[in-house]
Amino acid sequence: MDSTIRKDLRTIPNVITLLRIVLLWVSVVLYFYVSRSVGIALAIVAGVTDYLDGYLARRLKLVTRLGEILDQFCDLCFEAFIILIATLQGFFPPYIIFLYLFREFWVTCLRRFMAGARMNIPSSLAGKLKTNLIMWGFFPTFLSISEAVPAAEPYVGHAGRVIVGLGIAAGYYSALGYTKAFATGYAEAASRID
Repeated sequence: MDSTIRKDLRTIPNVITLLRIVLLWVSVVLYFYVSRSVGIALAIVAGVTDYLDGYLARRLKLVTRLGEILDQFCDLCFEAFIILIATLQGFFPPYIIFLYLFREFWVTCLRRFMAGARMNIPSSLAGKLKTNLIMWGFFPTFLSISEAVPAAEPYVGHAGRVIVGLGIAAGYYSALGYTKAFATGYAEAASRID
């Protein structure tokens, strides 16, 4: 393994991000095979640490490209976990998975092209809003699924659907911006070839 990767993997923020990835895997296994509430609790811990790794990376001046990649991967896994579980529980209609994945596949392809052309599409405010809304939509969604506060239903369930729906809408808005950046980058890359 390259020494730069080894060095970057040992930074405190990246260790926290790796721990988040492990926590997500464990939470999924626990949710399906042991205890839904324990799986959800562990997923909440993984979600909260999303803010910690980024804060420490900036505060300690340990921001790395590897950390950005790991953080984005973990965010996507977390979002997909939430939407998949909620859909399997009948909370969301199945087309929500399609809407979510379609946007993620498109943005991944755009970023892949731009990286290959040695250009970057930076994350936008709408993209960050998407992640935060979906992650925070997790709380009312799973409170509703687990029937933790029956007296607050159907309002808790509606809040989960609205917050996650707003997250998906913000995701499509950000994808539009990424598509515009891609179009500009594509034209620039084509002009270099000609």
